[in-house]
Amino acid sequence: MKPMLKDFSNLLLVVLCDCVLGEAEYLLLGEPGHVALSNTTVSVDFQYFDGANGTLRNVSVLLLEANTNQTVTTKYLLTNQSQGTLEFECFYFKEAGDYWFMMTQGMTDSSTSEKSAFLKVEWPDFHVDLNRTSKAAEGTFQVGLFTSQPLCLFPVDKPDILVDVIFTNSLPEAGTSQGQPLEIRTSKKTELSQGQWIEFGCAPVGPEAYVTVVLKLVGQDSVITSVGPIDLAQKFGYKLVMVPELTCASGVEVMVLPPPCIFVQGVIAVFKEAPRRPGERTMRLAENSLPLGQRRTVFNCTLFDMGRNKYCFDFGISSRSQFSTKEKECMIIQRNIGWY
Repeated sequence: MKPMLKDFSNLLLVVLCDCVLGEAEYLLLGEPGHVALSNTTVSVDFQYFDGANGTLRNVSVLLLEANTNQTVTTKYLLTNQSQGTLEFECFYFKEAGDYWFMMTQGMTDSSTSEKSAFLKVEWPDFHVDLNRTSKAAEGTFQVGLFTSQPLCLFPVDKPDILVDVIFTNSLPEAGTSQGQPLEIRTSKKTELSQGQWIEFGCAPVGPEAYVTVVLKLVGQDSVITSVGPIDLAQKFGYKLVMVPELTCASGVEVMVLPPPCIFVQGVIAVFKEAPRRPGERTMRLAENSLPLGQRRTVFNCTLFDMGRNKYCFDFGISSRSQFSTKEKECMIIQRNIGWY
């Protein structure tokens, strides 16, 4: 921000000096900054001096990319238009970066005069979110892209967004005992929009999965925004799926719904929910281990007391280096005499 203010101050100093000399020539921006892809125009105030050294002709204001010095567009002034305001439409500012406005004046004595103004263009703020899909059990998830910035209605050559999704099986700083962490990349092209959900297929990275999302313009290297790595287990958690009440005939089935893109691996335990004295621990009746990728397990009816009682099940992962997740659900189990 300080360099921008310095440029602005220098421009004002030039204008003041020109005024003292009787030749007020300048380019002055309505705002020193701009948001790429937004629907706002850039206003440039100008004034040039028609002096006695020659007749002015072909007076124009150029918009240039500062890094490449390439001309984005040129606007020509009317012969009798020595001052006023030019509007540069939003579709000229597809990318973040530094831009120059330069006023050039062709003279009959073959000399030229230039005035310039600097514009800093930044990317709009995009919020990136992740969500389950209805096909979560089949290995898909959604990436949401949202911005509160009103976007430019490009008449032609509307830019597309490239969404890169990077799957890893560990955090970059963690490392693995087996060597380099596994990394799988996938990409999708989508249209520029204020809000949308994009579905991605999962990559098989194992019982731990982290996702990084990177947004770019198609064909460009500049990153609009990057989020991650996101721990999918922390983001979504595990869910135990069971009926709220049943009469036990042979066994009670419990299913684990994992976060998207993660293979289940852990232990399901069952215990009876009953009033206890302070400090008394709940006694586990049984534990069933779930091998990698298995989601369902069955507890035999003989574990449960006769009559109608409340039992709770929890699922835990002890292999994770970051934390041990716990998910608990309870149900009413009716067990009748003579049923096994």
